Amino acid sequence: MTDPLPGGPDRTAADGQLGRRARAVRAVRAVLAGGSGRLLAATLVQAVGQGAAMACNTVFFVTVVGLAPAQVGVTNSVAAVVSMGAAVVAGRVVDRRGTRNVAVWWGLLAAAAVASYAGVADLTGFVLVHLLVGFLRAGKRVSEYTVVGQLGADSTRLRAYQRTVLNAGMALGTLAAALPLYLDTRAAYLTVIFCNAVALAAGSLLLRSLPVGKPAAGPGPKVRRRAALRDPRYVAVGLLCGLIEVRDSILTMALPLWVAQLHTPRPTISVLLFLNTTLVILCQVRAARGADTVRGAVGTVRRGALALAAGCLLIAAAVLVSGPWSLLVLLCAVTWFTFGEMWTSAGSWTLSYELADPRSLGDYQGVFGMASGVGMVVGPVVATTAALASGGRGWLLVAAGFALLGFSTRAVVGKAARAGGAAEAAALVSKG
Repeated sequence: MTDPLPGGPDRTAADGQLGRRARAVRAVRAVLAGGSGRLLAATLVQAVGQGAAMACNTVFFVTVVGLAPAQVGVTNSVAAVVSMGAAVVAGRVVDRRGTRNVAVWWGLLAAAAVASYAGVADLTGFVLVHLLVGFLRAGKRVSEYTVVGQLGADSTRLRAYQRTVLNAGMALGTLAAALPLYLDTRAAYLTVIFCNAVALAAGSLLLRSLPVGKPAAGPGPKVRRRAALRDPRYVAVGLLCGLIEVRDSILTMALPLWVAQLHTPRPTISVLLFLNTTLVILCQVRAARGADTVRGAVGTVRRGALALAAGCLLIAAAVLVSGPWSLLVLLCAVTWFTFGEMWTSAGSWTLSYELADPRSLGDYQGVFGMASGVGMVVGPVVATTAALASGGRGWLLVAAGFALLGFSTRAVVGKAARAGGAAEAAALVSKG
């Protein structure tokens, strides 16, 4: 056998592979430039603590404190409503006081509130502390999203990296929670609470080194207070994205209940959720490609909503088969559903930034967070009633809802883009 000639097919393929690697490295470096790496480090630290807390907190409040599961559930719903209001307040504070400082101090206050879970002894204490934690976490979240928009990098790609890191950290935290859950003692659960508070404080302090000050005022007249709330089309886009976020409750509430109804082995639930987390970690950044413009985001959201609908149809179809075939159908369903989740997330991130007035980015991020928070309020109701109603027919209804939202995206976003004077508005409404 002779050696391949210089410049032959093997050499060309190797050069192409090296070129792709070089471009990938440059893309990662571009995202991590300007302090983005520190933001991702903060996200990872906080996500580990949050993942452990999510696995342990409900068990602690029900089995140790003695609250009823219904009391915990209702308080969570009320906290979601409170968080919607907190998003608006945080957005206005960010625009007045500076993004980085607000993110740091809001995070430190949230850490102190999380630590106070250790002193909860009854329902009243739980409600007060939980609402305070929800308020402060929502404010911190809005301020961090505004930081992303001001770091100078591709905001959508950075949010994709952030979500990947978030899922990886929460997966690690969930694994770490196995020990306190096994010990099942008050001391073990309190350790998780304090570790979560420390992680939240440490992540917040990491943000102090970000090179982000007060937002620069753009050209034109001074922005009026509550400008974002006076932009009904932007609010409509937020509500559209919020309704799509019902997907989270479908995945974490409706799907496990559906699997139980199918008499599929209970460990199947863990396998499906693990598949979802793994796909997000591996594919979220790639799924965000092409969603960095208004037109691209519209197409990505529409594609994602249709993928969510396809996932729901496959979940419904699992009732038609049994045994290994049922598991195979559910695995395919969750795969489709997860890609729908990643695409709709990426598109909504771009829309939240590109349709906002850059002179009042914090205010707009707060209002978008409030509007999109409708998914946290409506989601549990849809997941526990409509999705599970009348056998598989409930899933058909949910699939139709996702499809309708996907096909409505162009009309809703087109109006918002025209109202905001976006350069892409004319092309957006005239092209597919």
